[in-house]
Amino acid sequence: MDVEEAIRIRRSIRRFKQKPVPVEMLEKLVDAARVAPSGANLQPLEYIVVTDASLCDRVFEGLKWAGYLKPEWRPPEDEKPSAYIVVLADKQKSPYYEVDIGLAAENIMLLAVEYGLGCCVLRNIDKDEIRSLFSVPDYFYIDSVIAVGYPAEKPVVEELRESVEYWRDEQGTLHVPKRKLKDILHINRY
Repeated sequence: MDVEEAIRIRRSIRRFKQKPVPVEMLEKLVDAARVAPSGANLQPLEYIVVTDASLCDRVFEGLKWAGYLKPEWRPPEDEKPSAYIVVLADKQKSPYYEVDIGLAAENIMLLAVEYGLGCCVLRNIDKDEIRSLFSVPDYFYIDSVIAVGYPAEKPVVEELRESVEYWRDEQGTLHVPKRKLKDILHINRY
């Protein structure tokens, strides 16, 4: 798979097959994050990989999923992720940590596509529970949790019409509206 194809097919996955992700793959995902660009090369990010089923269950309980889907939605028991990557930032090390997180997360998600995995970056998370559960030192900012697993869904991209809100159709397919290129691209002027 080439990079352009990975970019085009990568979607946020919220429904997963109940198949464990090999730790070696998760290590490679974190390694891809490690080599992402970092503002002034300060490298303030660290990661916790979670594969233990009981720990995954505890992390899952502190996550909010798919804010646009009403009523409140979360993956059912048989579609929960089998792994998580918790993204930490030492804010004292770098004022650029937020940009670093975006770059690192995208590297994780693109490599995951190559491995046949799906991911979803979640930021509405119970940070206090994560800090306690994993004994995260106080100087780390807990930014996000990336859910990882083998996809049990295939979201589709469609042209943005009236709303940016994603939605599920009667068959359960997730539809993700995106703006047209001609509406966002400006060459040599606005």
